[in-house]
Amino acid sequence: MISLPAQVLEISGTDAAAFAHAQFSSDVLALPDGQWQWSAWLSPQGRVRAFFHLSRRAADDIVLTLRGGDAEWLRAELSRFVFRAKVQLSATTGPTAQTSKLDDIRAGIPEIDAELHDQFLPQWIGLDRLGAVSVSKGCYPGQEIMARLHFKGGNKRSLYRIGSADPLTTGATLRDTQTGEEAGSVLQCARADSDRFEALASLIDAKAQAQLRADPQSIAIRQIEHFG
Repeated sequence: MISLPAQVLEISGTDAAAFAHAQFSSDVLALPDGQWQWSAWLSPQGRVRAFFHLSRRAADDIVLTLRGGDAEWLRAELSRFVFRAKVQLSATTGPTAQTSKLDDIRAGIPEIDAELHDQFLPQWIGLDRLGAVSVSKGCYPGQEIMARLHFKGGNKRSLYRIGSADPLTTGATLRDTQTGEEAGSVLQCARADSDRFEALASLIDAKAQAQLRADPQSIAIRQIEHFG
């Protein structure tokens, strides 16, 4: 188990739920008070900037617990879009959480650390599978891209659990051993036992069955599970 202080952003005020609904990829207004959902903040190009557990304590009190990244950074970035909305944004460090990174990897729940901002579409890292993306609610950053992928298809990359004999670095590039072509990227890694590691990776589906290696160490990779 790993003890980590939670990175938390609180959105409070009369317009808190409406502001969160307009900015994030999940349907915040449909979420009852006292419930939670997975959600994300996307760029206009649909790339994930932050991924989090969103709790609606009340219409005027929304709490985000980040899955990787920094709450103060998110507060500063979101503050640019407040305009006349009656909201206050407050970044805090929440109670220390006991978490097993290996359990998260095996459940297919990714983390988006600072070095991974703006790199992945939600579908590439399994956020649609977790219910973090709505294609039926109103406009939000990246919504057009999400709707296009959902209704017209064309997604060619998704989330996988992989294994290796050595630790893998967050953000490491995975390559096809035969061609040298890029096959994907590592999201997070944890020790599985004394001589084995497991990781989450975003892979090009057409490359998932190829022999892969991780650069720059040239570590051999094996696929364990596809989170389809």
